[in-house]
Amino acid sequence: MLIRLIQRALAPAANGSLKSAQAANGVPSQLMETAEASMGTDPRRAAELRSAAMAYLGVVR
Repeated sequence: MLIRLIQRALAPAANGSLKSAQAANGVPSQLMETAEASMGTDPRRAAELRSAAMAYLGVVR
């Protein structure tokens, strides 16, 4: 599941267009928002989403 989420997050950036790059900039924040929302019900999933956001930021920078 985490792999699919990361692949989906990285797919728009692969196109190289400005619109795709702008959409990709919101990926970490979307992941963090989803993590925040699922923190109370599924802390393990929240931790995975936070890790995915940090990994994404590490790859992009």
